[in-house]
Amino acid sequence: MEIVEKHRSKCKKCGQCLKVCPRYNDLSLLNRLYGYLEGDSDIDASSLLRCLTCGLCTNACPAGLGIKKLISPARQKWVSEHGLTDRQTMVDPEAENNLFKKIAELDGTPIYKESSGSVVYFPGCAGTYINKIMAQATVALLDKAAVDYSVLSGVEYCCGAVSAGAGDPGPIHRNGQRNIEEIRRRGAKTLITACPGCFKAFKDIYPRIFGKLNFQVLHVSQYLELLIREGKLTPEAVLKHKVFYHDPCHLTRAMGVYQEARDVLEKIPGTELANGTPKNSACCGFGGGVRVNYPPESLDVASDRYRAAEKLGCDIIITNCGGCMQNLIEAGQDEKIKVFDLAEYLSLACGIKIEREDSRMLELVNRAYRLCISGYETPKGL
Repeated sequence: MEIVEKHRSKCKKCGQCLKVCPRYNDLSLLNRLYGYLEGDSDIDASSLLRCLTCGLCTNACPAGLGIKKLISPARQKWVSEHGLTDRQTMVDPEAENNLFKKIAELDGTPIYKESSGSVVYFPGCAGTYINKIMAQATVALLDKAAVDYSVLSGVEYCCGAVSAGAGDPGPIHRNGQRNIEEIRRRGAKTLITACPGCFKAFKDIYPRIFGKLNFQVLHVSQYLELLIREGKLTPEAVLKHKVFYHDPCHLTRAMGVYQEARDVLEKIPGTELANGTPKNSACCGFGGGVRVNYPPESLDVASDRYRAAEKLGCDIIITNCGGCMQNLIEAGQDEKIKVFDLAEYLSLACGIKIEREDSRMLELVNRAYRLCISGYETPKGL
């Protein structure tokens, strides 16, 4: 297998990947992955499921390798041999146990403007059904800036990125072309996405599979920075906070987007940004299926972000990823440091306040987990 040959020939077994990895500590994992991918040996499922797919290992590797580059193809191989588990199908829009359909049954789903517009906002499944504050704040800011927009929301438009990360590329191939055609039908010149996974799907994966999109793809942090720079949004309210910006893994390390959110925060009166670069950024513990497979361990990883923020004297953590926000809120129920979405924080600076119900959100999502996947144990305190 070409990926194994390339990895084996370049890897020096220096262990730099394990020094930054929050999940693995045994370098022999590499040999187990080599053997499994080449068909010479089997591998235990936990060796594949523990990975957060955060990319910290690739960043740390002198040769740009890391463990993640082997985990992804190994997960797809595992699925082809063993089939999908309910933890993998729970994000498939056509699956009976789809998490977001279940949440929609349990709770109301906001209805947004769906007419044509030069800008299409894609809140993703998390922003539509779980972290609704993200979509509500973004839409309020688009209205304030008088943007000609429509919203493409709902599980039927799922981008498929999370399923692909779990080892099932099916939803991307089934939904991708239809999503692209719907965005074109609405006359969009620009697509803005809330979820880093959706951003990667439209910006990177879709063009490789389906060809040129003929519309610009921006993450919401990039678009908000543009609106401020063009004078269409002016943060005027003074928010006296020292802020820790949490870099979402799939936005920063996977897609190289880290500056625009910081530029937005630095434009807000009274706000002091404690970490001006992504240096020493780390994972929140949510990704790669770890949150549903190992809930307590996932939240332990998230707790480290509070320690990092506290060390810098921050009273607020800002992020712009639904998974990060959910995990940070869950892990920090007893913390004094508060968590905000970037669009939500900017909306406050622009005089817009949107009520949020963190306790209800956590109760709903954990109830849906229990209904959608077998053997799920709700973390203590929830």
